[in-house]
Amino acid sequence: MPSKISLLSYPFPFLEKPAVLHTEENLANDQINLHRFKRSVGNRTPFNKSENLKQVLEEVVTSSFKKICHNSGNFCPRGLTGPPGRTGPKGDKGDQGRRGRKGLQGLMGQPGRSGKQGIMGPPGIRGEKGNKGGIGAPGIPGMKGEPGESISAPKVTVSTSQLTVNVSTTASLLCSASGNPAPEVAWSRVNVTLPSNRTKEISEGLMQIKDVKLEDAGKYKCVARNLLGKKEEEASLVVQSKPKVSLSFGPSYVEKGKNITFPVCYVTGFPPAVIKWFKVHDNLAHARTDMKDGQLSIINAQKKDSGLYECKATNHLGHDSAFTQLNVVELPQFTVRPPAQLKVFTVQNITIRCQATGDPRPKVKWMKENGELPVGRSKVSVDGTLKIWNPKVEDSGRYFCTAASNSILAKAISAMGLTVKRGVCQPVGVADVNKIPDARMTASTSASSNYYPYYGRLNGGRGYGAWCTNTAERPGYLQIDMGVVWSVCAVATQGEKVYGEWTTSYKLQFSSDGATYNIYKENNAEKVFPGNTDQNSVVQHSLGNAVKARFVRFYPVTYYRWPCLRVEISVRK
Repeated sequence: MPSKISLLSYPFPFLEKPAVLHTEENLANDQINLHRFKRSVGNRTPFNKSENLKQVLEEVVTSSFKKICHNSGNFCPRGLTGPPGRTGPKGDKGDQGRRGRKGLQGLMGQPGRSGKQGIMGPPGIRGEKGNKGGIGAPGIPGMKGEPGESISAPKVTVSTSQLTVNVSTTASLLCSASGNPAPEVAWSRVNVTLPSNRTKEISEGLMQIKDVKLEDAGKYKCVARNLLGKKEEEASLVVQSKPKVSLSFGPSYVEKGKNITFPVCYVTGFPPAVIKWFKVHDNLAHARTDMKDGQLSIINAQKKDSGLYECKATNHLGHDSAFTQLNVVELPQFTVRPPAQLKVFTVQNITIRCQATGDPRPKVKWMKENGELPVGRSKVSVDGTLKIWNPKVEDSGRYFCTAASNSILAKAISAMGLTVKRGVCQPVGVADVNKIPDARMTASTSASSNYYPYYGRLNGGRGYGAWCTNTAERPGYLQIDMGVVWSVCAVATQGEKVYGEWTTSYKLQFSSDGATYNIYKENNAEKVFPGNTDQNSVVQHSLGNAVKARFVRFYPVTYYRWPCLRVEISVRK
């Protein structure tokens, strides 16, 4: 049993001052010889650097420990366990010896280096809010301060009462304010909003307006406020610019002999500009011109007053001008007017003339009141003639012929009332001497005194009961004057009453004035009407195209024995 154990703590026993554990019994007996490790060249074994190096280090350390422990006389701790030796030949199994005692625990080594910090975990759930603590005890009163400055209401001063700048420059207004507490300063415009996109307050009380425009002119107000009240001062901003003129080019029209006032010549700019009027390439007729508030007027306008006029405005910064056109016109005069009233039947086409003169030459147009001209059945020719085909009752109404010379002022209007009827085709009265007198029935020739023209009335019995032409003067004709223009819609014929002579075919001619006659056509060919087959039967034919006429002529083409006729004419009434 060791009588005493001494422990000298030192982490590395083989460096400098080794700390060794000794027992008193070992101090005298420990003799450790340090042996040098010798290499054996003859017995070469497979070279293992790691294994040999390890063995050498262990022997060195063991020898060092023995020497150190032996010299110091202290107790040495147990050394490192060497590598296991090679297994020798198996001997006879001996008796099992007793297990040796467990050695003492070695000294604890120094702590190792800290490892790298791990990834931060997710934050924890926030805890509930704690209860509010009680009010702490009042602190110690501070020392009395120095007396403060006296408070006062604001006072305001502006840099100028009137600032004049040119357009497109920058206007700066400065406002100084005093008072205690220090007042707040702000600019505003009297009765108008500040141009926010161009206004900026550079510092306390300094306002700038960039790219100044004419509309920025006016009064501005600086207001200073503190708890004792407010104070304000005004400053006027005057913006100067050269004139700018705005004028309608027109043209303006005036009737010859009338007065004309030109469009207003609008001028902007400051200071106010002087306005003057000029006639381009000519002189103003000063005796007949008047200018008031920059607006020009001409009295008793004449054709020579037509032309281009200039309005010019000037101030000390520059000038500007604009132009307007004046046309003096004469009212068109109708040379041919439409009738005030016109009554027609649905079977006849309508042709109405309307013509006018003027300077410049007017254009003639037709229009219908509260409607339009018949679509697809009407046309207005270049000379102003209106034509309507196949008129209908609904075409009735008021029509206007207008002649205009490029202006509403130079316009003449003529009105016409049109009435379209579905008239009945009925005899005009050739058979009645009281309706068509004898004097209105004539002929190119007569066969004898027994065949006068006025004997040719339908169902008539005077003379030999017909009109007969002289065959030696063919072609002869029988003519009836109806007294007025009618719309002829049908004709009827008979033969001679006494001797049984008649016309078997004939043609017709029509005239409205008794001077110009047109032969009746259908499908662009002269129409030959079938005549009679006996002396007393009435043969009637309707006209495919009603003809507007006053005079009607019957021309015999073929006949039986002699060309004789008794006739009647039917018209639309």
